[in-house]
Amino acid sequence: MFKALHNLFKQLSDDTSLPNVVDKQEFELSMAALLCEVASADNTINEKESIAKEHQLSLLLGIDKDRASEILAIAIKDSEQAISIYEFTSKLRNVEYKQRNVLIESMWHVAYADGVIDPHEEALIRQVADLIYVTHSDYIKAKLAAYPEPL
Repeated sequence: MFKALHNLFKQLSDDTSLPNVVDKQEFELSMAALLCEVASADNTINEKESIAKEHQLSLLLGIDKDRASEILAIAIKDSEQAISIYEFTSKLRNVEYKQRNVLIESMWHVAYADGVIDPHEEALIRQVADLIYVTHSDYIKAKLAAYPEPL
């Protein structure tokens, strides 16, 4: 699934004439900001969630961890200054459904990283799924797919 997402991003960087698609930087920052939003939804900054954000963003965008860190540094500021998540989700509605679904799964990975799902994290992911038109059944499937394996 991540390979399909990586191919889409490669197309975005190669083709600037795609209709209804925001520019690549806005797209990347929106994805990163939503990962930041879920990590901070429980009002605690956790090292495990920070590592998960970087890892998930590198998988989502097909970039190395250094580039993911650079994008996340900007996205953290954007997230802190944002009035609502709508400014991020509105930029992601026109991407393929599969990619929107992968984002929801990545958000779950970040939420699970600290070992505790806070109700605020769950509510945020549900809200994002609604705003980017991911069905409830796919939201649940993404949650289950991201659930950490028992040791």
